Amino acid sequence: MNTENLEFVVLAAGKSTRNYPHSKGIPHKSLIPFGSRKVIDFIMHQIIVAGGKHITIVVADNAAIESFEQCFVREPEIENKFIKKGNLKALELLQSTYIPDDVEIKYVIQEKPRGTGHAVGRVYDKIRDTGRNIVMIWPDDIVLCDKNAKDELNRTPIYKRAVDEYIKMGCKGNLGITRPVDDPSRWGIIDEGYFKEKPKDSKSNQAAFGLFIFDKKVCEKLCESAKFMDEDKAVEGIVGGELAFADALNKTVEEDPENQKIHTISMLDTDMYLDCGTIEGYEKALLYTLLTESEFEEANLEFIKPIVDKLWNS
Repeated sequence: MNTENLEFVVLAAGKSTRNYPHSKGIPHKSLIPFGSRKVIDFIMHQIIVAGGKHITIVVADNAAIESFEQCFVREPEIENKFIKKGNLKALELLQSTYIPDDVEIKYVIQEKPRGTGHAVGRVYDKIRDTGRNIVMIWPDDIVLCDKNAKDELNRTPIYKRAVDEYIKMGCKGNLGITRPVDDPSRWGIIDEGYFKEKPKDSKSNQAAFGLFIFDKKVCEKLCESAKFMDEDKAVEGIVGGELAFADALNKTVEEDPENQKIHTISMLDTDMYLDCGTIEGYEKALLYTLLTESEFEEANLEFIKPIVDKLWNS
């Protein structure tokens, strides 16, 4: 078993109004800056490091497809310009946004905001003949591993840790990344192998975020529900006009708990969680990555330190 059995699906069809005005005028918030690159560049890099070869980006329309394609397009003329000027940092940054030739990128349009379950169902309908399970990714959630850690596990990005664990499971069943939260009633919680949306009473405080891997049995249910939804037929699992994945996931676990219960990979204490889903969270993430994930992080730190000291002491 390897990552050929997995289709990585990046959810990028929302309007991103919670990030306004940063995301205003662009197709999706994953196209806003993040350190020296964009959020989408970081996400794609993490997928590739995890071994991803098949990636589908769910977008709102054809204009969004063009915008994402421009993010990854190779630009030899600009490369030559940087080379002639001796601007090797700019050259390295540009090349870091390129996608390896052996990685396939596809797009699926979700014209209306019909939820994560609908998005997964639409994608699975396109790739079901491949036999792949789906790795669903929320690009709002960023986890940075400790690049300088002595222990290899702590240096390993969380996507790769999750995918490696799923491969050990034989690419069967379901798996989610989790982090501990103070108030489980505000989050989707994985509790005793099931997914519970904002539970009032939970034995677990492990909130699902960032990445979720679905077994084909879940994907089949979501695919059928997405088709019914598109045909304006009654569908179970609709919440606020959107198809959530929880209903199909939990039904699959109920049918075969031994093989389908949800496994988890938790954040490590050395991991840094950044929530890019709101203005406040994104600005904190941008500040942090400009100081830790930028080609110019040392210069940025040197610039900002006296400013912070002055403001702190004023």
